[in-house]
Amino acid sequence: MNALLLIILIVVLCLCALLWWRLGAALQRADYVQGKLEDAKRALAVSRARLDVLQDQAQALADVLFDPLLIFKVNTAPYTLITLNTAAAQLFQIEPSAAQGRTVMQVTRHHEIDALVKALAEGHEQPETQIMIEDSTFRMRGGCLGAAGERLVVIALQDITELLRLARARRDMVANFSHDLRTPLSSIKLLIESLQMNLGRDPERDRKQLAKLASEADSLHHMTQELIDLSMIESGRAIMRFVPTRALDVIESAFKVMETQFDQKRLHATHDVPADLWILADADQIRRVLTNLLHNAVKFTPAEGQITCTARAVGDESAQIEVTDTGIGIPPHERTRIFERFYQVDSARTGGGGSANRSGTGLGLAIAKHIVEAHGGKIWAEGGLPPTGARLCFTLPRAEPPSAPQPAAESTTAP
Repeated sequence: MNALLLIILIVVLCLCALLWWRLGAALQRADYVQGKLEDAKRALAVSRARLDVLQDQAQALADVLFDPLLIFKVNTAPYTLITLNTAAAQLFQIEPSAAQGRTVMQVTRHHEIDALVKALAEGHEQPETQIMIEDSTFRMRGGCLGAAGERLVVIALQDITELLRLARARRDMVANFSHDLRTPLSSIKLLIESLQMNLGRDPERDRKQLAKLASEADSLHHMTQELIDLSMIESGRAIMRFVPTRALDVIESAFKVMETQFDQKRLHATHDVPADLWILADADQIRRVLTNLLHNAVKFTPAEGQITCTARAVGDESAQIEVTDTGIGIPPHERTRIFERFYQVDSARTGGGGSANRSGTGLGLAIAKHIVEAHGGKIWAEGGLPPTGARLCFTLPRAEPPSAPQPAAESTTAP
């Protein structure tokens, strides 16, 4: 009996030893697995940190782009946004944090973008297209990235409104110059042919035709000179001599230059300028600005209309000069365009409804704008005397009356 109990005890002790050994091995394996898990957690944390850094870097690179950029996840419908840059957030007026997870239509509110994302997600190649967003034209292109497990569609937009405007201005310039050059050149050619055939037969007629030739040549010279002057002003090569100048003297001299044109249309032209208002300006250049504005008013004011020029102080540092007419006015949406180079002012003043008044190169107001800005002022257009008319205004720096003759300070215009 004792021997049996001893055997049983030995067996139990062996079993306990075996269990203890297996438990130790299991604990060792558990420690090993725990270590591997910790290593995996640390590696995952490093990977997440690197991913966050990469995402931040990618977002930073996207945010420095001037063009809007959007990225959508297209694994399953509905397709949702995962990122957009600052330009896109401003364009679509949405907070980047609030845009995450939203659909294409919720973010962009444009069916053209939604259709492009769907087509790209389905594997269709899409050509570059143009869309209108608000009042701007955008060139839109897209691409699909990733494999079947994680597919992304990237949409890029480029604002080409200014490029289209410049292209339109270039076309207008060619059309305007073709028209404006063809007329005097055709007239010169006809006059020369007439003189060749009839020279000496009628001296009085010859003198009249030569006078017409000189007039047409003057027109060509004027157009050429305007181009040269505008080029010099824009490039900063035109010299401005800023001296204290009495505003009344400049305005009176401009009115004197325009007297003949006022009389031809029987216009009532007046000015109201304080005698003690002094400006810091190049008198010749500001006279040119006023002459251009007055000529513009004469051109679009019916016979026996009214043109008024006023000047007043605005605060302690600026003076504002205005030229108001009772003409046909400028539509509000055209009031910024009339100062563009080669823009035909008459199309704005008539609403583009005719060509009866087409003349000039469209450079006069552009030159005026650059001269005023070279003086540190600004120029703009407003509505005139009700119910029609226009008011063109510009500002100049004020100056103290000179107590003694002072040398002129020379400056070049800003490019």
